[in-house]
Amino acid sequence: MFVGRYRVRSTQVDQLGHLNNAAFLEIFEWARWESTESGDFPFTALMDEQGIGPVIVHADVTFRREVRFHEHVRVTVEFSKTEGKRGVIRQEIIRESDGEVAAVALFTFVMIDLALRRVVPMPAELLEAAERSAGESSRDV
Repeated sequence: MFVGRYRVRSTQVDQLGHLNNAAFLEIFEWARWESTESGDFPFTALMDEQGIGPVIVHADVTFRREVRFHEHVRVTVEFSKTEGKRGVIRQEIIRESDGEVAAVALFTFVMIDLALRRVVPMPAELLEAAERSAGESSRDV
């Protein structure tokens, strides 16, 4: 499981003084891409070596608590499951001040051939990463 840490910026809050819903999605995306750079998930390597990459096809977000300007959050990234050509990444945004979960998201993705722009089977490297992530999901963040 990858864990990233972020601070809410002034451009991410709305008129109510809390994190805008679109900014939640942005923070989730930052963490997903940073997880690839950490080596937890091989998306960058697959793009460079095999010419395939992930595309989000569905997002399911539940907002539980507000996050305010200048708050620090932890963002988790873990594979939830893979089924056929689809994978699901589960993420949480957790307020550092009190440990409360502010949002939970499930992102369904497929892998595409970047030249042909067509869906391809889930590569073995990604299935292995999913298994490793599932084994780590019982750890505390």
